[in-house]
Parts: sequence; C-alpha cells; structure tokens
Amino acid sequence: MATKNFHTVSDEHGGVNVGTKFKMIKDHQEVQGILSKGVEVILDSIVHFPTRYCLKDDIGRIWTVPIHSVTPIPE
Repeated sequence: MATKNFHTVSDEHGGVNVGTKFKMIKDHQEVQGILSKGVEVILDSIVHFPTRYCLKDDIGRIWTVPIHSVTPIPE
C-alpha cells in the first residue's frame, strides 16, 4: 500500500471518494456562515491530520467539515 502525503489533499479515504453525497447531521459554523443540519453536500476533496472533508454546497461554496459531522446518502 502506498504512503499518503498528509500535507496534500486526497480524492479517496477509507473507501469514500470525491463526488460522494453527504447529509449534515449537525450544524457547522465557519467565517462564511453556517452549514445547517440536514443540508445535502457533495465531497470535493479530503484533507488530513486531522482528516476533514471539503464539501461543496448547492451554491458552490466549499466547507471544511469534520468527518463525524456528516453521514453518506445511499445511492
């Protein structure tokens, strides 16, 4: 298995790939606003140490969210 560089973004982690749809299971606040519980988002990229998902909302904003704040939406 190849070593991952933790200073770069990834497109896969633990079987989760870019493009996966998620639903927020709790509110997430950043400088740009609040991403509310129940909102559906799409995985844009993955950052590491600690692992977080960069998620795109319906208007194209990117949010950096802890992985425990979302749940995947079954396809």
